[in-house]
Amino acid sequence: MSQYYTEGDTIVLSERDEIIVEKRVVEKSVELHKHGFIEIAYVDSGEGVHEIADGTVSRVEKGDLVLFNSGVAHGYRVTPPSSLTVYNCLFDPSVLDASVSASDDFIRIVYSYLFGAPSGTEQKPYILLSNAEAVSDIIKEMFREYTAKQNGYSKINTANLTRLLVTIFRLKRGAQENDAPAYKAAIAESAVRYIDEFYATKISCEMLAARAFVSTGYFHRVFKEVTGRTPVEYIQGVRLQQAARLLRETYCSVRCAAESAGYSDLKYFYDIFQREFNMTPGEYRKAGK
Repeated sequence: MSQYYTEGDTIVLSERDEIIVEKRVVEKSVELHKHGFIEIAYVDSGEGVHEIADGTVSRVEKGDLVLFNSGVAHGYRVTPPSSLTVYNCLFDPSVLDASVSASDDFIRIVYSYLFGAPSGTEQKPYILLSNAEAVSDIIKEMFREYTAKQNGYSKINTANLTRLLVTIFRLKRGAQENDAPAYKAAIAESAVRYIDEFYATKISCEMLAARAFVSTGYFHRVFKEVTGRTPVEYIQGVRLQQAARLLRETYCSVRCAAESAGYSDLKYFYDIFQREFNMTPGEYRKAGK
């Protein structure tokens, strides 16, 4: 079966759950085209010109890396006898969504930083990196696995894709320190998503920092800088709003609402609830707030 097909003016992967790795020799110009998937292109030899539909034109040579989010039109210009040898890694974002567990926050931050546009930031849907030789061995190993297709190659390349993304992340962070706001936003927004989903479990600033592979102090500063609240304040706010919702919308007891929101100490729950809403949980329910 073909690896991909054309749908309108967009190239689409035939199998959304597969990571495709190709080695191509570009000997003549490739017209502008776009994909319905993410592409990582590593130049292993040669030289040429890379063009993106927004007008960005860059000379590329051995060691350069180009990464595109889906929908970015791009092409190559090569003047014979010059040529380019390029390794391409093609994948749908669902590959990561399916393989990364809730505890693997670092790769989610990497993914968000590389491909997303966190709130309040501007981020182009492509990355151009020079001197990216650090990815060479990884992408070549992925090519060998994909070509040989021995048992387990798909799982190996899913792990290799994580290695590849983290390596690109490190290179980009080193090359462009002015991207720090996007990195901070990715850390904070990833923590917010985790808290919003797992508010009823035991959550600490130390644990959230460890999930992001940063120090507790740095995480605390970043979270407050981005959200305007400390991690503890945000966690408490989410839990209290959830408890209030249960009191408004259900007939569960105050103890049930407290425990469902993550509070095992009922006296403490009464104290902070009254401070937040200026009434006890029972009064809040009767008032129909």
